[in-house]
Amino acid sequence: MKKNKRFTNQVVIITGASSGIGKATAIKLSREGAKVVLVSRTREKLEEVADQIKEFGGQSLVIPTDVSKEQEVIKMVEQVIATYKRIDILFNNAGMSYVGRFDDPSFIGDLNKMLQVDLLGAVHTTKHVLKFMKQLGSGSIMNMSSVVGRKAFPHFGAYSSVMHAIVGFTDSLRQELKGTGIHISIIHPALTQTALLDEIDPEKMPPPFKAMTPMAPEVVAKAVVNGFYHKRRRIIIPFLQPSALFLLDTLSNKLGDLMVRMLSNKFFASIFRMYKGRTYHEVSNSSS
Repeated sequence: MKKNKRFTNQVVIITGASSGIGKATAIKLSREGAKVVLVSRTREKLEEVADQIKEFGGQSLVIPTDVSKEQEVIKMVEQVIATYKRIDILFNNAGMSYVGRFDDPSFIGDLNKMLQVDLLGAVHTTKHVLKFMKQLGSGSIMNMSSVVGRKAFPHFGAYSSVMHAIVGFTDSLRQELKGTGIHISIIHPALTQTALLDEIDPEKMPPPFKAMTPMAPEVVAKAVVNGFYHKRRRIIIPFLQPSALFLLDTLSNKLGDLMVRMLSNKFFASIFRMYKGRTYHEVSNSSS
């Protein structure tokens, strides 16, 4: 019996769709019947994703866009409307990541780059998509944050600050749009094997990341797709360990900080089931 497709003919915009979580989500949503709009800065990589989608009969539209530039976002959204006449789902996934201590010379510059892409990119895209969702009286928007958007890690102050800002933007927007038929949600993945940190010296990584085994992008993509389908407001993946961290930090910053330090040790990380034999760069090197 053919499996029912949950997103048949829905028009979905995915930013940061050329690799990692964005690519995995695009493929999964396309298999579920969606018409997927692939957005990132690099046409060649987007075309590769589109070719994969075409192989199993899926539909996609490639629109190279730098989401940090509002005029490019406007043109992208206009092209989607001209092609499909509607937008049902937006996944604000585009982003970049830098690590480093606050006293590193590059800290402010790196923070500004992430603010432009990760935060303002989501703001620009949401602003211009919302106009058409309001006309429909329906739609779903999900913003990508991180576990560090709820509890910051050392050496990750700039990225954590941007992820916290995305949480604030999402929380406010969800309340403002109550009653409009437009659903707003956010996802907080733990460490995931994406290209964001591939070029970073392992010694500069946030200490907990040196003792964690990353999730596959496909695991997060499944949570994204299910989150859209079930209209979840907040998605934490994996659920148990980050939720324990958030609870401890709510009770006491000292307890939250203690758990972060414990996760920096492979023995304790394995107890929390966050270390499964290989770390981020070991997984990355084995797949290259």
